[in-house]
Amino acid sequence: MTNFSGIVTFERADLSFFYMRGEDGVNWRVERCAGVDAKRGDMVSVSGRREASSKHRVSNSEVKILSTGHEPPPPKTIAIPDLFAAIMPYGNTSLYGEVMSSEGVLRDINRRQNATQLLVGEGEQNIQVELPCPLEEPLPNWMRPGATVKVTGALAYTSIENFDDGIFGRIENVELIPASVGDVEIVRRVPFWTGWRLAALFAALLLATAAVSGWAISLKIAVDRRSRQLSETIRMNETARIEEDAVRRERLRLAADLHDGFQQYLAGAKFRLAAAINYLPADAAESRVQLGKVMEAVEHTQSGLRSAIWALNEESAGPESITDLFEFASRRMPHWNGIVDIKSSGMERKVARRMAATLLLVMQEAVGNALKSGAAEHVRVRLVFGERNLAMSVIDDGSGFDVPAAESSPGHYGLGTMRRRVSELGGTIGIWSKKGLGTKINVNVPLAFQG
Repeated sequence: MTNFSGIVTFERADLSFFYMRGEDGVNWRVERCAGVDAKRGDMVSVSGRREASSKHRVSNSEVKILSTGHEPPPPKTIAIPDLFAAIMPYGNTSLYGEVMSSEGVLRDINRRQNATQLLVGEGEQNIQVELPCPLEEPLPNWMRPGATVKVTGALAYTSIENFDDGIFGRIENVELIPASVGDVEIVRRVPFWTGWRLAALFAALLLATAAVSGWAISLKIAVDRRSRQLSETIRMNETARIEEDAVRRERLRLAADLHDGFQQYLAGAKFRLAAAINYLPADAAESRVQLGKVMEAVEHTQSGLRSAIWALNEESAGPESITDLFEFASRRMPHWNGIVDIKSSGMERKVARRMAATLLLVMQEAVGNALKSGAAEHVRVRLVFGERNLAMSVIDDGSGFDVPAAESSPGHYGLGTMRRRVSELGGTIGIWSKKGLGTKINVNVPLAFQG
């Protein structure tokens, strides 16, 4: 018979044994005694038969509670690789039954009828953790493979030992036995933006952008071809009014398709990107930068598409005169009312539709920048018809900006887009601005240009 006393360091109601530390500092696994409910912190005396093993285990024991309310030693913190180094290959009797804490990645969850088995590891080593959580009880939401967890429990390991034959086997598995589900704590949640998810997102965005661009280009080519055909028909056929109406309907249909289709897809992509950025962990700085660049590209694509839709609608539904077209478009923008003043001088002449549409887009971009970025209170738009050219100026009293800095800043495309549009008309553009003194944009295009 083996007799000793000490403090109970670990117990769990569903287990037939408890762990205690003897007064000599040795950890023991003691089989429960009927009628005696030993709890953590109890001082107990034990009398029983020690099993034929190098581990300190007692069965057929008689347990008496001597006193209660003692404080067991705190858990020993040890890394999983260090734990394996300490007990391999033949065990460590001084650590067997020790209450300790280890941190690692949750690699697997196996739900069983009466318990839940976890596999927690670091590097090539894994420990088993058996939670007292039956199949019908829910696990915490964060408890998913890939999370980093901290487990506190009593150390146990299985080995084959036969003292009679002199056989001492290697350790088969290592286990930390927690007292409750609460002894498994979250250290880091599963990262949402894994490598394959980022790759899938970038691939999807690239495909969507390519699809939008290809579809829009093909539609533009088709509409332009149709417009040229209709223009020729208008000059040669008495049904000009009917044909022109058909062109306008085609443009409105295209604008509606773009707005209800790809514009909504891009808006959805922006929403998901914003949500994805919010899900990123604090240390994912590089991923945040890359997703921010994708967000800028989507916003630029959406802005360009929005401008194209706006121009298609205004050009199709508006009047023939470019001055009347500008005023018509201005009335369609309620927030321009009382701020934007449009006037023309000289002998107005009809200009090509492409020129009207392009100047309309340039004017919209300039006024939009003045109101949104410059907080302007007054914007003057002037059209001056000369003998061979048409001059347009947009002058505002906004906050102004540094033109070279704005044109060289990544993600700012508005000024460059205006320059490209005017250049395609064979014209010139000048942009002047200074902080606190507003902005002035001058455009000059030849009237002979037909597009």
